[in-house]
Amino acid sequence: MTYSRLLKWARTKRRSTRKGPNSTVSLKSLPKDLLVKVVATVASHSFTNLLAIKQCCKEFLDATEDRYVLQSVSLDAFPLIQWLPNNKASFFLNRCRENENVESLYREGLRKYFGNANGKIDGLCIMNKAAQKGHNEAKYVCGMISLCSGDDELRKQGLEYMRFLRKSKCVVRCRKKVKQLLVSLWKKPRMLNHNLSPLCKFKSTCKGWRVKTGRWVLLDDDDDDDLGLCEHCRWDHELKLFYHLFNVH
Repeated sequence: MTYSRLLKWARTKRRSTRKGPNSTVSLKSLPKDLLVKVVATVASHSFTNLLAIKQCCKEFLDATEDRYVLQSVSLDAFPLIQWLPNNKASFFLNRCRENENVESLYREGLRKYFGNANGKIDGLCIMNKAAQKGHNEAKYVCGMISLCSGDDELRKQGLEYMRFLRKSKCVVRCRKKVKQLLVSLWKKPRMLNHNLSPLCKFKSTCKGWRVKTGRWVLLDDDDDDDLGLCEHCRWDHELKLFYHLFNVH
């Protein structure tokens, strides 16, 4: 069931509860766990949907306070950095952080890694935690940071993340979402390590570069399914795009 249908279903149940005790379905008769799952599914698509479902009925309003909902709610409506003070937004975001909302973990890791010269280790650990909980953008950033490293073992770990995303056909989508989120981040010099050593050691003869002509442009994730080309060349190209996000040349 899509989130739009869930919202429609919620409003239908709200109307049915207003008809009186003889209604065929009552939200009060449904298990709380089911209500929480419905609300969490709706909230995971957008914060606006969470506000909408709160207004449906008391049962849904109560369910929105559940820890699972706070862990699942989307934070896309909020910028990475709140430049203007907003007490209500800060209170809500703090609650999400306290309940280990996976998006909140990812954002905290981003701010620490790229916003504090002494926070890179903690920031990367927090983003890895979000990645292990299934957050794809966290996997993308952790994977690319690892590929930027000069440490071969870290690069291997980065490849595992990127292979997962490529298999899931969401590399391009993750990059675009990371780019959108980083708009409010102040780009500082040397905030990202620039590894000049390519992953592919055979640029002059590599199939990946001989077959692709001109600029290697991936418009969407369906363009990223040619597994016959050199995998290392693919990630060298992705590294260039990642460096560009941080004005690293």
